[in-house]
Amino acid sequence: MLEERIQELWAQAERIGRPVVAHRNPGVSAEFLEQCFGVSVPHDVAVWFGWCNGIAYHPNQTQDEAALVPGYEPLTAEESAALRGEYPEDPVLGSRWFPVLGTGGGDFYAVTENRETKCSPVVSVMIGEATRIAANSLDGLLNIFIECFDSGIFYNDADGSFQADDERWIELEESAVSDGRS
Repeated sequence: MLEERIQELWAQAERIGRPVVAHRNPGVSAEFLEQCFGVSVPHDVAVWFGWCNGIAYHPNQTQDEAALVPGYEPLTAEESAALRGEYPEDPVLGSRWFPVLGTGGGDFYAVTENRETKCSPVVSVMIGEATRIAANSLDGLLNIFIECFDSGIFYNDADGSFQADDERWIELEESAVSDGRS
């Protein structure tokens, strides 16, 4: 199911002509991830990075061209591990978290893991704002993103720049978390 959602998300980006689609790096193994992070990773994280290990960068590439969802690009395992090492402790993130999407400004989405509850909510970290749960699972977050494409919350503007109705995007995440849809 998760791999299908990942494929559908990329298909949505391709449907509206996002340049990032042509630059997707091949996935990596769970063993590679364990080497990068120094710990075993949750199943969802292994599936995500197994399908796509970030994107290939090219000269003069813009953040907009690298974005899979507005402002956020898929991280490589190495970028994700480095981000984990640089970010201060955060009670919402807990001790086991793995960034999957990030911005050039330091914002990111991270899959968390609570081994006691066996839950892996996705947390949104935006510099200068309170850390919050954006989805109850990675699958749920991808469903939200797909809905954002389908409903026009994510769109290319008249100049071809990737945009989002940020207010509707956050409302969709918040309602999906509160009613258990994600």
